[in-house]
Amino acid sequence: MSTESIESRLSRLETMVKDQQKKISEFEDREAIRRLQYAYNYYVEHMLGQDVIDCFADDPETTLNWLEGQWKGKEGVKKYFAKAARGENPPGFMHQLMPTAGLITLNPDGKTARGRWFVFGGVYVPNDKGKVEGGALVSGIYEITYIKENSVWKILRIDWFIPYSARINEWGQPEDIGAMIITAADKPQDGKSGEEPAFLVPDIPIDKNDLRYVSGYILPHHFPHPVTGKPSTEAKHNARLKPLS
Repeated sequence: MSTESIESRLSRLETMVKDQQKKISEFEDREAIRRLQYAYNYYVEHMLGQDVIDCFADDPETTLNWLEGQWKGKEGVKKYFAKAARGENPPGFMHQLMPTAGLITLNPDGKTARGRWFVFGGVYVPNDKGKVEGGALVSGIYEITYIKENSVWKILRIDWFIPYSARINEWGQPEDIGAMIITAADKPQDGKSGEEPAFLVPDIPIDKNDLRYVSGYILPHHFPHPVTGKPSTEAKHNARLKPLS
């Protein structure tokens, strides 16, 4: 085997390794962006304001392009989500938007990317007594620009559009489910009453103070914040809630 052929093979191998490294890097970038987007929407669901704010880049080009206007820079993001960050939204407020069909495009600079998502979910705002009297189903589209700051992907810009929505006059709440379960649990479960039990008898009885029966409860996130690496703030949010019973 000639020296020239060995050098040629080594050159091809080096090129292959570089190509594979580039593909791995792009895969990791897409996964990081996808994780950021999913986390953002989990935080938006119950308006964990500070966690939402931390998803955005500290850049003068940072933009919220909502239908009601635009907010510019990280300060604009903070201003828009200030009420939520202070914990002033009703505990039962919900703005669930599930991102699907995400198409992520990495830009050649390796530092910015674009993403397009369908988002579908429900929105309801309780009245001053905590009762939800109606709500809406919303279908939206995100066009989002992402930027990598200090090796961490963040949101730079959101362009938002609502193709359609539907009003809902009656909306079931966790309290409705909880009341049904607690009432059923209070009935005799030994069969002597002549009634069939509403539910199977559990191995561990229900806890009537379970906050899952309360509007606004956030099932704890198992994952740290994708930008800060810190636990998200649902514990602080849940501490505002009172048990149903």
